[in-house]
Amino acid sequence: MAKKGNKSAPGGRLSVNGQHLPTSDGCIATYRTGKPCSIPRVSKLMPYCGKCMRTGDPSLKAVKHPRFGKILIAKRNLPKGYYVAWWGNLLPKKKIARKRMEWALETTKGMVDAVPYDGSQLKYCACVGPNELPTIDFAPNSDVLLNRGEDKAAVMFRTLRPIPRNWQVDMMYNKDEKSTDEFFQEQGICRGDVGTKRYPALRKKNADPPVWLKATGMKKKATKKKVMNMKLKTSKSRSKKSG
Repeated sequence: MAKKGNKSAPGGRLSVNGQHLPTSDGCIATYRTGKPCSIPRVSKLMPYCGKCMRTGDPSLKAVKHPRFGKILIAKRNLPKGYYVAWWGNLLPKKKIARKRMEWALETTKGMVDAVPYDGSQLKYCACVGPNELPTIDFAPNSDVLLNRGEDKAAVMFRTLRPIPRNWQVDMMYNKDEKSTDEFFQEQGICRGDVGTKRYPALRKKNADPPVWLKATGMKKKATKKKVMNMKLKTSKSRSKKSG
């Protein structure tokens, strides 16, 4: 749990990262300046205000990936311990459409279906590839706002490490690396790295440089060689003229 800081009207106490706490009355979203959203949350069990439920946390953004549909990125430098909620309709498992099961979050109180809500941004998180590090996971108090019988529910997540601006917010799609690989195999999908030049993903310490960085490096070397060849040809041409 993040340390409590100073009081903030109207939402109560803030975390060490300047967010309203999940158990406070304030919206946990933050502006791109880092300041907490000033609009009260819609209810005690839903940690966002009406506007942030419609449009999402301003410090996050869903963008298009060149290969994997939509992904989630940070719109400012996010600290470790930043809270984000996976929220949506709370339904019994048997009432979730099969085609939505891939995007539904299973909880002790039922399934959280985020598909109908664009402002529920965590559903856009890509799964990290074999060479990448997850940047968000369940918070220690993930079920603090769950209550069976409610129409909607929110499950708390928290960043595992700092995330630079425009870098991906991504997660494991199962408990660990092994179970995540099994999940992908069941779906008939080959699990691969998701980082790109425009939207990088944090990598493991022992991982090789990403493919896009290697390609950029090769391109730079080719360009440098081309420039050197052009200079050499120009130099030879001048020598012939002077001779």
